[in-house]
Amino acid sequence: MTWFPEPGDGAVRLICFPYAGGSASVFRGWEKAVPPGVEVLAARLPGRAERWREEPFTSLELLVDALTEPVKAVTDRPFAFFGHSMGAVLAFELSRRMRAERGVEPTHVFVASCNPPLPDVPMPVLGTLDEPALRAKLADLGLAEEIMADEDLMEMLLPLVRADLRIADGYLDRSGEPLTCPLTAFHGKRDPMVSAEDMAQWAVGTTGPFLLRQVQGAHLFSEDGWRDVLTAVSDELGVLV
Repeated sequence: MTWFPEPGDGAVRLICFPYAGGSASVFRGWEKAVPPGVEVLAARLPGRAERWREEPFTSLELLVDALTEPVKAVTDRPFAFFGHSMGAVLAFELSRRMRAERGVEPTHVFVASCNPPLPDVPMPVLGTLDEPALRAKLADLGLAEEIMADEDLMEMLLPLVRADLRIADGYLDRSGEPLTCPLTAFHGKRDPMVSAEDMAQWAVGTTGPFLLRQVQGAHLFSEDGWRDVLTAVSDELGVLV
């Protein structure tokens, strides 16, 4: 199954894609924060949780291909995308795919903690970091200390994170065709990898309205940061139900 929970009958669907190493569970509880009528669906990607036996993707193109039909199946009503870090690239490319194959775009695209889709500046290459450097990078980005301290968990997590990072490694926007829907970018004020100036360049991703919002925390945001994210998302989607 691709989605958590199973699709229901919400008037509007918010379809969410996690950061590298993240699972659908990072969006658990969002359904309680959004307005009634907004249904939250989180992508269950291979290599994690109940799909842990499956090999994770390392190719953006192949992952977008794999997600296209499942996304088509749940975009039969107004929908928005939310993508965090690696998930932001997925959300952006799937928005283009839905426009090309279904003739519709999301009502809104929300992206967080991710370098913008530019034609001449590739995204950083992180999937080839050695283990000590990758552990240090995850600590800098705000991975919880209790996770970092759990060696058994880290042994399982690091290969998945590395595979996910390869999806966006060196990503260049070869299409150059912007969306037309509203796009909101969220930036953690203490993010050591993506600057506010970087996030502001997401404006090139759409000809529609663009807004940059800064929130508390690092790459993975703090509790207060996430609260502000959910408030902003709710404000935008609440007018659609």
